[in-house]
Amino acid sequence: MKINAQELLQQAKADALKDLEMVQKSFAHLSEDELYQAPAPGQWSIGECLEHLNITFRSYLPKIEKGIQQGIAKGYQATEIFKTGFIGQKFTNSFRLDENNQPIRKVKTLKSFEPRDLIQRNLKVREEFANYMTKFMAQTDQAAQVNLNRIKVTSAIGPLIRFRLGDVFLFINLHNYRHLVQAQRVSQLNEKRKM
Repeated sequence: MKINAQELLQQAKADALKDLEMVQKSFAHLSEDELYQAPAPGQWSIGECLEHLNITFRSYLPKIEKGIQQGIAKGYQATEIFKTGFIGQKFTNSFRLDENNQPIRKVKTLKSFEPRDLIQRNLKVREEFANYMTKFMAQTDQAAQVNLNRIKVTSAIGPLIRFRLGDVFLFINLHNYRHLVQAQRVSQLNEKRKM
């Protein structure tokens, strides 16, 4: 699929800003217990959804930064068109939601991205999420200088899988949205329980 590179980055930044505003509006008022109240055994709480996104950011933001810096150093000038890679498009599509905001496909979370493995609750999970989103939005601006097709980012799955930089912006936004919708559903279920 071919996409205008500047429009891709502008949309990634706009989507990230909407997601950040959603978190601030929907979850800022919650107490620690409300934040970490799971809707049912084995299901993630709002805090765990946010922590999963933070874990993802901790993995990918340094790789994005490194890729952008290497692209600048190597003179990989920005191009008008970004063409999604085969693996990147498959990965991005795995996070899509249907018209009712339900996951189209179930995706197994890698153990290293599992928020339940935390020893204790992260009391700063919302602040960390906001900081990571701010850095991510800044990276969309920095990426406008470089070729989104030529710069490769190593997958968190392992070094054998590498994505084009443009694909990383696409799938991170879809991944974030998917889990924020999940967190909103948890919030709604928890509110119904209070009644």
